[in-house]
Amino acid sequence: MEMVGPKAGNIKKLKIICIVFSIFLIGCSVPVRPSKPHPEQTGFRGIKWGTEVSSLTDMEKVEEEKSSDSDLVWYTRKEDPLTIGKAKLKGIFYGFWMGTLESVWIDFEGDENLEALKKELFEQFGKVPESVKPFYAWGDKETEMSLSYSKDRHKGTLSIISRKISEERRGYKKQKEKEERLKKRGS
Repeated sequence: MEMVGPKAGNIKKLKIICIVFSIFLIGCSVPVRPSKPHPEQTGFRGIKWGTEVSSLTDMEKVEEEKSSDSDLVWYTRKEDPLTIGKAKLKGIFYGFWMGTLESVWIDFEGDENLEALKKELFEQFGKVPESVKPFYAWGDKETEMSLSYSKDRHKGTLSIISRKISEERRGYKKQKEKEERLKKRGS
């Protein structure tokens, strides 16, 4: 018995809507693939995380402190080009913990250099949403990267940090603090 009339038309429309909706859901469930794979960051400009500063002949110690961590020793690299893509940089500072490369701190100024850095980083590591304007973060199993900028001061920083060495440093610091507390209790 074949259905004829308004009910048959409604069922046919319902089937079409279900098919279109199913196709839509299947399309939404397929993961979006980046246009190109993101390279793993294992260091910066040919210096791998964990490289001993004593093995590098082109490093100069910096007296100025780049962070509140007194256990980091900062260096610049002779003849280091102060550019990334079309961005002009103010300085590139290499942070060494216990003599090994742990982080890189890059200073820049101006909106045009922020835009040039964003363009370069988005091309290399993928576009990321801003969490707090303007702040961008990338990461992989080896490295954490963040780009921040103060619109008021027109200054920004790109920081690149080894996850492994940074975790080791935090663990070492906690152990030292624990030892100090125990020492104070014992005296």
